[in-house]
Amino acid sequence: MKKYLIAVLLLSGCASQGVDRNNQNHIVKRYYASLQSVQKVTLSSEVGTGIAAGAGFGLVDSLDGNTEDMVGGAIVGGLVGGLFTALFEGGNTAYQYNLYAAKEGEFTVIQKQKLDNSTQCVVVNAGEKVMLEPVDNKYCTPNLITNKTAGI
Repeated sequence: MKKYLIAVLLLSGCASQGVDRNNQNHIVKRYYASLQSVQKVTLSSEVGTGIAAGAGFGLVDSLDGNTEDMVGGAIVGGLVGGLFTALFEGGNTAYQYNLYAAKEGEFTVIQKQKLDNSTQCVVVNAGEKVMLEPVDNKYCTPNLITNKTAGI
C-alpha cells in the first residue's frame, strides 16, 4: 500500500500546472489569427541516428568479449538507442496551420496538437514555443483586428 501511495505522490508532482518554463526571460506575444487552411504533415525522425549511436555504444562496450558478445552488444544497443529516441520524439504526425493576422500577415505554425475541424479563429501565444488555442470567431473579425493593431 505504501508503495502505491509513494508512486501516486511522485507522479502527481510531475503534473503541475503553470506557466511554461521555456517562456521565462522571453517576450511572449499574444495575438489573434484566422485559420486559412490545415494540412497533415509528417515530421522527420532521428530514430535511425539513435539506432546507429546505440549500436556503436553497445559494440564498444562489448569489445573485451568475443565476436558474439560484440554483435549482441551492438544489437541490444541499437534497440535501446532506437527505442529511447522514438519515445523521446513521440509520433511523427503533425499539422501545418496556415494563418492570417492583420499585423503579422500570413504565416505558418506546425504543431502536433490537432485543432477541432470547426476552428476558424485562434489566439497565438508566441514565446519560446508557439501555441495555438481556439477562440470565438468574434476575435478574428477584420474590424476588431484592425482596431486592435491601430491602438483603438
